[in-house]
Amino acid sequence: MMNLPQTIPVLFLGTILAVSPQVCPAFTVQKVASLAKASSDLPVVKSAGLSPDMDVPWSKAVRIVDPFEGEFLGVFDRNSLGGYLFREGSTQVISLWTPSSIRVLVTVNSGEASSPFYTAGRVYPRPELLRFVTTKKVDKLLLKIREKVFQLDGSTGTFAISQELATALKNAPDENLNIRLILEGGQTVDSEIGKGTVKAWRNIY
Repeated sequence: MMNLPQTIPVLFLGTILAVSPQVCPAFTVQKVASLAKASSDLPVVKSAGLSPDMDVPWSKAVRIVDPFEGEFLGVFDRNSLGGYLFREGSTQVISLWTPSSIRVLVTVNSGEASSPFYTAGRVYPRPELLRFVTTKKVDKLLLKIREKVFQLDGSTGTFAISQELATALKNAPDENLNIRLILEGGQTVDSEIGKGTVKAWRNIY
């Protein structure tokens, strides 16, 4: 019987090599083999899905083992705009950076306090907040890396990564990176990617 930990990099390599060049243009066979070897030491995340309350290692390279999409490397990033993460009116930008694509989820939090609880002629306050999270469709993604601005068009919040962009991400300076999201209807959301995520790109691209 084969030793399971030894088989993981081989399976990972086979999965990546099975992807067409159009889907994963930024990879060479040498890069894939190197990443496959290193991936066995990375934390494992069991889904590539994005959601407001997801619990994953942020700004770190991880090995994603998704039941629908297979196995690949990625980095999750999160940025909260407008104050505290769950504050009413705050916007949250969640992204997943993989060798072949960038996925972005934009949510807006709103809420209202639940009504007081009445019993036996007394009022007991109920401070719970009923939360409502609305997601926004992202049509365009703009990234500025050094003096170069990349504009990406996508569908359902997913944007393909070219060889040029992959190289730029890998060599991005060790600092926060500004991004601009154009939402459906033309609304603009300016956010940033933390330097921890920028560092982690070097393990992905």
